[in-house]
Amino acid sequence: MKYHYYIYNKMQGLQNIGSTCAINSLIQIICRNDILRDIILNYDLPENTVTYHLKEILSSMYIRKKSLIPRKFVNKIFDTFSNIFIKGEQLDIYELWIFLYCKIIEEINDEPKYYNVIDEKGYFKDKLKKGMIYHNNKAFCNSLIKCNLIKEKFNYYNAKLNDNKVSKFQSITQGFFLNITTCSRCQNVLYNFESFSTLVLNIPENTNTSISNMINQHYKEELITDDWKCDICKDICEYKKSTKIWSIPDILFIVVNRFVSPTIKNNFPIDINENICFNKGTVLNNVEIHKKYELSSIALHSGSLNSGHYTAICNNDNNDYLLYNDMDIYKVDNFLEKNINVYMLVYNCKKN
Repeated sequence: MKYHYYIYNKMQGLQNIGSTCAINSLIQIICRNDILRDIILNYDLPENTVTYHLKEILSSMYIRKKSLIPRKFVNKIFDTFSNIFIKGEQLDIYELWIFLYCKIIEEINDEPKYYNVIDEKGYFKDKLKKGMIYHNNKAFCNSLIKCNLIKEKFNYYNAKLNDNKVSKFQSITQGFFLNITTCSRCQNVLYNFESFSTLVLNIPENTNTSISNMINQHYKEELITDDWKCDICKDICEYKKSTKIWSIPDILFIVVNRFVSPTIKNNFPIDINENICFNKGTVLNNVEIHKKYELSSIALHSGSLNSGHYTAICNNDNNDYLLYNDMDIYKVDNFLEKNINVYMLVYNCKKN
C-alpha cells in the first residue's frame, strides 16, 4: 500500500482512547457510506439509545466536519455490551458490527413510525417442513425459481426471524440464504432460510484468490458424511449440502475469515475487487436481476488477534481512497492487489 500526502490535519479523525481503533474504523466506514450514514441521520430515537449516540457522532463528523474524542459513544458501546466487550481489550470489528447492527434494528423496531409490519393478517405459513423429492435435476432447478411453496416458506421465515417487522435500515442491509440439504439415498430435499448481514468467506488454500473468487467458492455443493439421519427414509447416510442466495442487500458487508483459531491469523494475500457482480439466476427471489456492486470501504487488520490494529480505507466523494488511522488521514493507492490485511469490506449496489 502506498501513502500519498497528508490530507487532513486532525480533521474528521477520531482519537484512540485505549484500544478503540476497531470502533473508530467502523464509525468511519458508516460515516463515509452515503446510504448508511443518511439513514442513521434521519432517525430520531431517544437519547438513551446506541443509535442516537451514533447519529450524534456522525452529525459532528460529516455535517460539522469535526474531529472528535468519541468518549460518549465508546462509553455507550461498553455500557450496552458490558457482558460481551471489555474496555481496554482488543475488539474484533466484525463482531462489533454484528452486535451494533442487531442493536440498531432492535432500537428502530421499538418505534412504530420507522418500520412496516411484514405479515399484517397472519397469512404466512410454512407448508414445506418435510421437504420435496424431485425425479431429476431439471425439476429441482425449476422448483428454485417457480415453486410457490418455497416462496411461502420464505415469507413465513422472513416474518418470524424479523419479529414481523422491517425497517428501511433492515431492508438495505439484510439478505437471506437458502440452505439446501439433499438426502443421497431417497433424494428428499430440505429447505431452510437464514438471514444474514455479512457474507463470511473462507480463504482457499494454495491459490491466487480474489473476493469474487472466494464468493464463487463459498456456494459450491458439498457431499458430507457424518451421523445425519434422514427423516423420510430413516437411514443414516451421506447428504449433499449447498447454500444459495435468496435475497441480497443493497449494502453488502463481507468478512474474510482470517482468524482460523483464537491464536492463529491467516495473512494470505487477497486481491480486492473494486466491482463485483451477481449475474442473472444468482439471486433466487428474482432470477432476472443482475446486481453490480462497487467498493465503498474496507477495514484492515494488522498484527495479531490480541495485539493488532484496525484502520479503514473509504472511497470519498471525489472517488479517492482515504486511509483513516484514528486521527490521521491519508490518500492511498496500490492496496487492491495481494492485500494481507483486508478483513472486512463494504460494497454498495450500483443503481442503473
